[in-house]
Amino acid sequence: MHTKEQARAKMQRFVDYQNNLIVWNGRGEPDVVIYDHLTEDHPFGWVFYWQVKNIKEDFSNFLAGNGPIIIERDTLNVYKMMTAISTEENIELYKKDKNKLLQLEEDQDGFFDPVNT
Repeated sequence: MHTKEQARAKMQRFVDYQNNLIVWNGRGEPDVVIYDHLTEDHPFGWVFYWQVKNIKEDFSNFLAGNGPIIIERDTLNVYKMMTAISTEENIELYKKDKNKLLQLEEDQDGFFDPVNT
């Protein structure tokens, strides 16, 4: 069993990866963050939400397609939720067949690659 702190550290690496990946078309540096106050604790693990910082003040550079992330308690495996359905529906889908969600695996270079495309 892993701790929330270990899962949060992995999520931070994922967010750092996203910050390095995103091209902002000359609008400055990306500032993608984890919204810790929204993190959900479940028996299977944690659901983390991520988006640009200060989205309430500046909606001009929000991210689209950034579904919440499940990080499993037992394995620290990462699953990206779909944005076309609710978080609750994604969780039910995960519980029935987690392979219906995109699993991402962190490689030695810090990239998060799809495992089950």
